[in-house]
Formats: sequence, C-alpha cells, structure tokens
Amino acid sequence: MKVIGILTENPRRYYEMLSALRDEGLKHISLDFSEPLPANVEVVISTEAERKRIPFDMVVTDDEPESAIIRVKSILAGGGKAEDLTIGIDPGDRPGIAILSHGTVLSRTLAPAPEAVGEIVQETMKRYAPTRVTIRLGNGDRTNRNRIFNALWDLGYVGEMVDERNTTRKSKTPDEDAAVEIALTPGYQPKKRQRIAPAPGEIRNVQRLSRMHTMGELTVSKRLAEMVASGEISMDEAVEMQRDSRRSDR
Repeated sequence: MKVIGILTENPRRYYEMLSALRDEGLKHISLDFSEPLPANVEVVISTEAERKRIPFDMVVTDDEPESAIIRVKSILAGGGKAEDLTIGIDPGDRPGIAILSHGTVLSRTLAPAPEAVGEIVQETMKRYAPTRVTIRLGNGDRTNRNRIFNALWDLGYVGEMVDERNTTRKSKTPDEDAAVEIALTPGYQPKKRQRIAPAPGEIRNVQRLSRMHTMGELTVSKRLAEMVASGEISMDEAVEMQRDSRRSDR
C-alpha cells in the first residue's frame, strides 16, 4: 500500500504535518535522512531547505499544512490529474464544496456565494483535467440550490440532486463535511434549469439582513429583497437602489 512519508529535522514542521495527516486519516510513516526511502512511499513531506537532501521526485514543501495536504492528495490522485472526479456541493449562502477522486478527498472549501460555485468547478476542471466528472448537489435550501444548479447548467454542467438528509455533522466545518457526504451519495439528474422563487421567509430574512447591513438605516423593499435572494443583485446594490428610491420620493 502506498503511503506518505514525513522527512524533516524541523520539529515544528514534523508535528504540524503529523497532526494534519492524522486529522485527514491519511496513511503515513516517519522517515530518517540516514535510511533509504521505503519502496511504498508515494510522496514525501519535508521543508524547502531540506529538499535537496531528498533523492526523490515527489516532495511537498508547502509551508501551510492545509496547502501541503491538498498537494499531497493531488499527487496521490495521479500527479495533479484525476481520471474520475466527484464534486459534492452543500447549498447555502456560502456553499460547502468537496472535491473527491475514487473516494479520496482532494480538497474542501466554502464558496463566497452560490454563483461562485461555477467558477470553482471550472478551476477544478483546469487543475485536475479529469476524464469523467460527477457533480452532486444537496437538495436542501431550495433557492440557493437552484441558483447553484442554474449557474452550473449555464456553464454546461448538469449536476445530480442528492437527498442531503443525514449529511449534517457536528463539527467545526459542517458545510464542508456535508459536501463530502453529498459527493458520496448518488442522486438524480434534472433535465432542465430550475425555477428560482424565494419563499416569503427568505425575503423577510433578506430584509432583516439589510437592516443589519445598514446598522438600522433602512430596510430594502420586498421586491429588492427578492432580487437579492434570487441572486440577481447583491445586498450592496439593493441598499443603494433603496437609497436612490428614497431620494427620488423626497
């Protein structure tokens, strides 16, 4: 079985990476510069200062443990390319996204907005150049879900809708964890773009957020709130339009 080797004389680096590998559940071993590398080592984690001392091609020296883990997983998946890729998306204002290859989590992140998911998917396709890709989207949070689905549809990607019940976990990164579970769960594939129709509660919530956004200065109209909830305009744009409307009424 292929494993990850930690090879460094830097104590801080060693314990940071040891902890990160354990948290990810990745098979690893500790190495020593005085001993030859075992044949089952697929990638070595070290420091840039020690890299020249390692007679091996696949060496990761990223300073940040998170970046190093992503790079390691990319190598394990095929040197930066992945034949099969599965992208799981947990819908929300800041959707959770997980990238998997053959069950291995390559990366997890949060998108800044529903429409930004399409950009992340495109970046992922460029980075890994997969032969096959499956996109799975949780079926909760209907409005944000449909915004994400339509953004992907417009880019030529048709995602599967997945029953996301029982995907929520109590953790520090619940949305990203849910995205992993969604990626691992088969769903069904809609045949057309989805209708976006924010519910009254969603519209009221946007109005509430507009008051918070302006520190109580104003509340955007229901129409503007609906446009924000639908992704047609941003909160900043809605606030400015509401201000313009108030000025014109004077």
